Amino acid sequence: MPARPPMDFSPFKRLKEAAIFVHVYRRDLLRFFLVFYLPVILVGLLVPGVETGADGQGPTIPMIALIFDFFYHPIYMGGLIYLLARIESGQPWSLQEGFVVGVRLWDKLLLANLISLVVIGIGFMAFVVPAIIAYARLAMVEFRIVLDGDDPFRAIKNSYQMTRLYMLPIIGSTSILFMAFILLRLVIDQLALTLGADPFLPFILDSFLTIAVMLMLTVLLFRFYGLANRRHAIVSS
Repeated sequence: MPARPPMDFSPFKRLKEAAIFVHVYRRDLLRFFLVFYLPVILVGLLVPGVETGADGQGPTIPMIALIFDFFYHPIYMGGLIYLLARIESGQPWSLQEGFVVGVRLWDKLLLANLISLVVIGIGFMAFVVPAIIAYARLAMVEFRIVLDGDDPFRAIKNSYQMTRLYMLPIIGSTSILFMAFILLRLVIDQLALTLGADPFLPFILDSFLTIAVMLMLTVLLFRFYGLANRRHAIVSS
């Protein structure tokens, strides 16, 4: 029986790998998001109800835009995961194929997201730590559905098993990423307030920042998905 591969808990290394991947394939990823994520930005900008916050500083996203993003999320996320797998394997891809994958798996991805949201929400009501653990253990659900053909419940079960040894690295890496995201958002909002910029400018900048962080997060989790699969293959052989 081959030796088990060593665990490498190095969140900065995983983030560096994700950043390199994004840099190398930035044109493909940019083309994807210009088409797939643009509707989310347009809804946030054009749907009636965009108004300043309670303190009169900066815009708030209308509730209908958040609802649209929640229901549209499975489509562009399914397409993005499909794109990442094709890029990694050196196979050609197209926007049309990515859209078809997202639409075909929309119901499964949506159901899985709803279940994950409920589980994480229960974790927050119990305490913050269980919610963080639940997030890490469910991090592979969408990848299992898109790349392995799991149904939502099987994807949740398999994600829980795959992330058993990667829970802490996932928590560490994503925590660093989200802290950077929050810090940059605060900087953007403060600069906009100081310069007296148009309220829509912070919204646009925040939207692009959200795209960058969401892309980094997806690539990061895709990296963990690949590591978990390879480890399982080595241990099982």
